[in-house]
Parts: sequence; C-alpha cells; structure tokens
Amino acid sequence: MKLKTFFTNFGLYILVLLAYSYIFSAIVVFTIGSLTGGTSQLLILPIFVILASLYSFAMWKWYQKDLKLEIKNTKLTSSIWLPSALLLAFIIFQQLVPIESSANQNAAVQLIQQQPAFAFLYMVIFAPILEELLTRGFLAKFLFPDQNSLAKILLYLTVSASFFSLLHMPGNLVQFLVYFILGAIFGLGYLAKKDLRYSMGLHLANNLIAFVLIVFF
Repeated sequence: MKLKTFFTNFGLYILVLLAYSYIFSAIVVFTIGSLTGGTSQLLILPIFVILASLYSFAMWKWYQKDLKLEIKNTKLTSSIWLPSALLLAFIIFQQLVPIESSANQNAAVQLIQQQPAFAFLYMVIFAPILEELLTRGFLAKFLFPDQNSLAKILLYLTVSASFFSLLHMPGNLVQFLVYFILGAIFGLGYLAKKDLRYSMGLHLANNLIAFVLIVFF
C-alpha cells in the first residue's frame, strides 16, 4: 500500500471510529437515559431498534462499498470449524477458571439486571454487529486489505484483537488477554469465511451465552 493511500485510508478509519463514538454512543446514552428517566420500554425500545438498525445498515453498506480484500489461504484460516471450536473451548475455560471481572463486565451485569430487554438488544444483537464492523471489517478494508502472507495475517489478527480488547477497557493484563483471545477467535472466523457475518455470528453466540448465564445463573 502506497503511503498516500495509507494515510487516506487511515483518515477514513478515523471517521468510522468517530461515527461509532458519537452517533451510536449517543443512541445508547439517549436510550439508557430515557429508560432510567421512566419512559416506557414500549416506546423507547422500538425507537432504539430503529435508530440502531439504520446506523448499522449504513455502516454495513459503507463497509461493503468497493470492498477488495486479498486473504491467503493458510492452515490457520482454512477451517471454518476451528474458530467455533476455539470459542466453545474458551467459554468452558472461563467457567472453570475464575477470572476477575473487568469494569466493562461489571457494567454489563448491572445493565442486564436493571434493563434486561434493552441489554439483550444492545449486547446480544447490535454490539456484535457494530464491534465486528469496527474492529474487524473496516480495519481490514482500510488498513489491511492485502493479507497475502501468513505474516500479514498474524499482524492483522494481533492489531484487531488488541483493539477489540482495548475497546472493552480491561483493568489488567489477564483481562486484556481474555478479550484479546476472543478478538483473535472472531478474527479467525472472519478470515476463514472471508465474510464478516461469520465473525458476527460467533460474537453474537458468545454474548448470548454470557447473557443467559448472567440472567439464569
């Protein structure tokens, strides 16, 4: 990638970050504020779904527009079952090995307990879609379009997983590694299928399992 192209694409990626930070965050803050202020869920949740859906659709169309990715088939990215197996193993591992909850996890638990319907829509539906677009899809589109070697694939997975982890505000190295591993697994899913919808599905499944465990256990 030429230097001029890199800086142009980097600027576009910054726009993606700003859109997520200001537009979607504003939708979430507005919804939570309305719910805590006593507004009926029957009124505010449909508004949230409509606004979040419109934003997600717009970002998805932007991601797909003129998308050109070159991803080399390697042993690491050739199996569509490997990411699923790794995710299942890691979920079981987290249940067997106690790990201190991060501030992000504690906030998620509190949100589920106080506003379960909104938490389900936000955490299980829209967060997986938008976080995958942000930390996997647009990152590959703008900054890592040519993954034609194992070294470039590993670099992309490392950067993507690190950004995904930092997005969830880990409080220590162990918490960082937990989110990093999850990010790497989702990234493998994306590369294996060359389709962001697969990593979205893995992410959704992970969040759904976490949601069910918090609600019922």
